[in-house]
Amino acid sequence: SARQRQRIAIPPALMRNPKILVLDEPVSARDVSTQAQILNLLAKLQEKLQLAYIFISHNLSVVRHVADDVLVMYLGRTVEAASRDELFEYPRHPYTRALLSATPVADPARVKQRIRLEGELPSPINPPPGCAFNPRCPLVIEKCTRDMPELESHGEAQVACYRAGEKISGSSGR
Repeated sequence: SARQRQRIAIPPALMRNPKILVLDEPVSARDVSTQAQILNLLAKLQEKLQLAYIFISHNLSVVRHVADDVLVMYLGRTVEAASRDELFEYPRHPYTRALLSATPVADPARVKQRIRLEGELPSPINPPPGCAFNPRCPLVIEKCTRDMPELESHGEAQVACYRAGEKISGSSGR
């Protein structure tokens, strides 16, 4: 099974005494109990062996639990990079904010507005000109359709957006 192959891959990877491990969706398609066991094992290994992880995941709840720093990508480009606490408390890129708005919260007192993205995901093979997120972005301006924004400092984060941090009202109007 895929789970057994995954378990078999861990010891050989550690035999070479790596400093960095790349973990691509290590807990996807697992029940919550198994996820917790894997994450606890990874934390113990990290502490004992002084490992750094590059943890690739679409599960933001897991990312929040394991990461020190977070990098958000859209169609292969970094759109935001920040410390975990900074990114989850003060997301600045519209894509990051939409992702976080779709993440369930356990606390019923913390109601958050859902940012619904409209339109189809652009082709990664033939992305649109300018910012790849522009066809779905609720903050798009003409410059976004023409020029690719570079990562720039916004407080303690690096963000690739001309309108980073601006208020998003409702869902995309495009």
